[in-house]
Amino acid sequence: MASRTVIIVVGGDYLAFEICSEILKTAGHGVVLVWKASDEREASFLQRESDQLQGRFGDGFVRIDADPLDRAALYRAGLHGSREPDDAQCALVAVSADDRLNLRVALLARDIDDRVRITLRQFNPVLGQKIQAGLKFNCTVISPAAHAAATYAAAAVEPSCFYALRFPTLESNAAGVAEEYDLFAFSQRDAGDLGVDGMTVTQAEAYLRARIVTVDGVAPYVCHGADAGPDVAMLERPLLAPERLTIFGPVRYAKRKRTVRSGRLGPRIAARATDTITSIRRIEPVLRNAAIAGLIAFATFVAIFTIVTHWNVWGVAYYVLTTMEGSPDNNLCSDCGSSGGVALWQIGEMVTAVFATLAGLVLVAIFTASVTSGLNAAAQRRTRGLRRIHRTGHVIVCGAGNVGTLVIEYLRRLGERVVVVEKSPDSLLVEMARDRKIDLLTGDATNDETIAFCSPERALGLVGVTNSDTANLEAALGARSRPRTPGDDELGIVLRIDDLTFGRSIDRHFGIQSFSTTELTAATIAGLARFESTRGRFDLEGPSGPGSFQLAERVQDPANLPPPAPPERPGYRVRWIPLYVWRRNERGSGEAVAIRGFQGEVMAGDRLLFLVPLEQFAQPTS
Repeated sequence: MASRTVIIVVGGDYLAFEICSEILKTAGHGVVLVWKASDEREASFLQRESDQLQGRFGDGFVRIDADPLDRAALYRAGLHGSREPDDAQCALVAVSADDRLNLRVALLARDIDDRVRITLRQFNPVLGQKIQAGLKFNCTVISPAAHAAATYAAAAVEPSCFYALRFPTLESNAAGVAEEYDLFAFSQRDAGDLGVDGMTVTQAEAYLRARIVTVDGVAPYVCHGADAGPDVAMLERPLLAPERLTIFGPVRYAKRKRTVRSGRLGPRIAARATDTITSIRRIEPVLRNAAIAGLIAFATFVAIFTIVTHWNVWGVAYYVLTTMEGSPDNNLCSDCGSSGGVALWQIGEMVTAVFATLAGLVLVAIFTASVTSGLNAAAQRRTRGLRRIHRTGHVIVCGAGNVGTLVIEYLRRLGERVVVVEKSPDSLLVEMARDRKIDLLTGDATNDETIAFCSPERALGLVGVTNSDTANLEAALGARSRPRTPGDDELGIVLRIDDLTFGRSIDRHFGIQSFSTTELTAATIAGLARFESTRGRFDLEGPSGPGSFQLAERVQDPANLPPPAPPERPGYRVRWIPLYVWRRNERGSGEAVAIRGFQGEVMAGDRLLFLVPLEQFAQPTS
């Protein structure tokens, strides 16, 4: 293969081919896809996708139809342990849907070449961090679903967000960085919509508390190596209302105010009354029957003792009550047997008192057990049962797997009230519900009644992140069908749709925003194949059409040099856009600081977050 850098991709799904396509867009790379089809349908898919890539990139793409666990297949792909100067550099990207297979291929590759760059897909992000720490160097483990969670959460509170991440990132935490972070997002809106028309870029950034990355596709702040190259003319003039701004900053500042009212008082009171009646109907049947039997027994004993003792009814009622409760008035029969005999009426009196005491003990036991059971059931229903959630301005999250759990964490960090719908909640989710951190409903999100319990008519947004595309859509349509108060903003909906074609159809026909984990992470994994600093890759509109940008994060070592050139372009001064650095403040906690240049703003020890325009490394297609 003519390229000096060979990237071996292991996988046979859309994600694998999308990664191959993204890698081949930049110069100096060749891609070898290693995968063995399991049936004719998969073989047809692999052939069709391979032909398309070969038609676009020529001999830059090669597919090997072999088992990736076969050492000979990796040798054929170009992986070897020699260090000859003329040998191609190799990197491995294992992104099959089988986590165990990915790990085995990665370990086999390290057995062949212990310095090979490895990018590994693992569904569980916690396990992925442990694997990354265990392999120690030149390895990045990424969970596509977890990587996409930040975007789902950000888009739920600010619909204009199209890409989000935590900074410092999960990859940084795996490398030993503290758990402190903030949620950042890219969004695009008109200057007039943001209320910054008439301001300069500097004034607008101070107002928005975010960085303005581009204005109609042109970056006001650009660096060439360590030298700043700002667009002075743009910085001096005021922004115009129709100009399209790409902004990047903390999501908590990007959230726009949206109107969601609690609704009219009458319907809300009626709803709570209905819930109360329903709760009464749910009372334990044994307790209800025992209460009825107790009332009948009480009336019977009062009648008997009234006849026997000739007391007034209130005194008898008190005596029967204390007797059934277990502390009878012993003076009633204090003279029984004092004259050497017991009258028949006295025997009846004693027998009736004994029965009253026994009946009371039984009823008290039943009452105590039923109340305990009822309190336990009420506690469970309060933490995880199906019941109406009386909230306003909350966010509904459907699905609480690995993705949903992170979405919940991010939303709570943004100060949102979260209602979670999950069929099988884990113990951590239940504990969060017990601590009143979230409202949890155990049920099927595709059931309209379950969604209705979440009060979607008063919700701020809904995030559908179950593992089923159709289930996410069904939950969204069920929530959107609930009538909202006139004047309220529409329910914001964000869905996880892994099928790209299906997602586009949903957007076209239903107007519902969706993101695919493949769409959000394929380009990122492609960048990670060569550079472990990659944190994202996406397109932004420019003066001559859309351009690709790579988001990167790096730790500034003591030398404190600007972002370096790739190995195939030694000495090249990379053009990049400064965004933020993460550093310790005087109190010892981490904070993000916006930057607009390198010299005097970036210091050793900072975590630098920046954008790199990729057209400077673009590879012409065949």
